[in-house]
Amino acid sequence: MDKFEEFGKRVDEEFARVKSIKNFEDFGKRVDEELARVKSFVKEEVAPETEKRTAQFLREVSEKFSEAAAWIEARNAARNAQNGQHPPSAPPPQNPRSS
Repeated sequence: MDKFEEFGKRVDEEFARVKSIKNFEDFGKRVDEELARVKSFVKEEVAPETEKRTAQFLREVSEKFSEAAAWIEARNAARNAQNGQHPPSAPPPQNPRSS
């Protein structure tokens, strides 16, 4: 059975359930059951996969940022070498007690 046929079968089953609801109380119970089922599905199936994909995405972005930083540093070094300049050095750390 392909996915379309499977979907059609599920729709038919759900429609049959809806037709069997006789009053609003049954309807409310059914809605509560479905909401609990959807919440459980999202919590147990969707969230872990989303977290996994997000972690992978962040790793890839981090790698691209590292590549971009290296490119900028290389470009800066080449520019400084071309102009005969040395890259600025950081000032020596100061000891607050010796002031």
